[in-house]
Amino acid sequence: MNEWFPEQLAAAQKANLEAFYGVANLAFEGFQKLTELNVQAVKSALGVTHALLSATDPQAFVSQQAAPNGVFAERAQSYYRGLYEIAVKAHADLAAIAGAQYEAHNRRVQTLFDDVSKQAPAGSEAAVVALRKLIDSNSALYDSVNKSVRQAVNMAEGSFEAVLSHTSKASGATTG
Repeated sequence: MNEWFPEQLAAAQKANLEAFYGVANLAFEGFQKLTELNVQAVKSALGVTHALLSATDPQAFVSQQAAPNGVFAERAQSYYRGLYEIAVKAHADLAAIAGAQYEAHNRRVQTLFDDVSKQAPAGSEAAVVALRKLIDSNSALYDSVNKSVRQAVNMAEGSFEAVLSHTSKASGATTG
């Protein structure tokens, strides 16, 4: 049995706990930002409602109700942009944590493989080489998939920004 096993196990448990707390903190921060965004949206809606209810006559009420259509579109865009920014930041942070976890796991597998291959019996060089190629191809596959996912996310973000820009211009043209 490897004499370093308890230390390696303790280090792995510590790393897993740190990753768990990182994800928990990230989730709490996202929830906090989402709550703040929703509180701002409710305050804004209450302000509009108060302005509508403070109308002195029916004609003023109708004119105030008709006027904020462009403002409503801008507020909705602002709210959805805030949601989008929270989601993008949470995704980026989670991707960073997942990437760090993968790299740490990959290093542990490499270390374990190196230790095992040093102790392999004579004549098992072909199996060690085959296993090394399998590990390397697995790493290459992960890198390729990760790169493809990042490209897809970047394209989706660009599309979302284009839609927001287009709807912003369209609502400005309709209300302006």
